[in-house]
Amino acid sequence: MHTLIDVGYLLLIGLVAGFLAATLLGERRRYGVVGYLVVGVIGAIGGNYVFGALQLPNTGTEWRLIAALVGAIVLVLLLRLLRR
Repeated sequence: MHTLIDVGYLLLIGLVAGFLAATLLGERRRYGVVGYLVVGVIGAIGGNYVFGALQLPNTGTEWRLIAALVGAIVLVLLLRLLRR
């Protein structure tokens, strides 16, 4: 049960982070809900890993969302570079 809640939490944080990253970077119409989710979840995993490696705080909802947002922004920028 605890793992199922963690997965749901990751999906929710990922969806919010993907939407915010795409909106902040002007890519909002390009991805759709599934795209926000994919970008956000990958960004959340990468962002939390980097925050942990740099010993930045990554516990608590707000810090996890910030880490996910940073990771999603980096991912959107990388996708933008690959599309060129």
